[in-house]
Amino acid sequence: MKNILSIDTSTKNVSVSIFSGNETLYENCWTSKNNHSIELIDSIKNGFKETDLNQTDFDCIAVAIGPGGFSSIRVGMSLSLGIAKNNNLKIIGMPTFEIELEGHKNSNYKNNLVALIPAGFDAFCWKDINNINTREPDGIVNVNDIDKIFSTDTFFCGENLSSIFENFSGFKYADRSYRKPENILKLIRRIESEGDIEKYSDLNPIYSRSPNITKKK
Repeated sequence: MKNILSIDTSTKNVSVSIFSGNETLYENCWTSKNNHSIELIDSIKNGFKETDLNQTDFDCIAVAIGPGGFSSIRVGMSLSLGIAKNNNLKIIGMPTFEIELEGHKNSNYKNNLVALIPAGFDAFCWKDINNINTREPDGIVNVNDIDKIFSTDTFFCGENLSSIFENFSGFKYADRSYRKPENILKLIRRIESEGDIEKYSDLNPIYSRSPNITKKK
C-alpha cells in the first residue's frame, strides 16, 4: 500500500495524515472544539489540496476505532467508510491502544507498558501491552486510584498525562497532546509486514465504556 489516508478521532485530540510509502506528506493534529465532523472534513480537504491528491489516488484508509468517545469515534469511522466505499479502497481499523503503544515497543519499558485513554468522569481506560491481542480495555481506573492499581515500575503512555501524575511520585510516563502520526504509519507497516491486514478489517468500534442506550418513553 503506497498512498494512505489516516484518520484518528478517538478523543478530542484529532489527527489527519497522508502517507506515501514511508513518507508523511501531510500531518494535521488539533484539539477539537466538539465539532469533529466539520473540522475533520476541512482538514482532509486541506490535505488533498496540499498533496495534490484526491480520493481515487489512495490505496487504503486507516482509521482509529477506539477506545475513545462514543460520538467522536463514530465520526471518523463513518467518514472513512464513506470514502472507502465510494472509491473501492481497502480500510484498516486501528485500535487506539495499539497506536499509543506502538511508539514505545522498542523502549526500555517495553515489558511494562500501559496505555491510558480518557474515559470521562475523571477516569481512564487502560491496556497492558502484554494483553494487546485482546480488543477491549483491560479496565477503567479513576485518576485517584492510579497508585492502588499499578506499581511504580509501570510506564504509561497517553495524552495529557501530566495532569494525572503531578499528584503521584515515582511513576514514569510519556506525555503528549495527541497520538503521533508517525506511530500510526509504524503500526500500518507492521500490520503489513506481519500479514495481519485481514485481522484489522474488523471495524466494530471499541468504546471506553459501554454506550448508554436510553429507551424511548
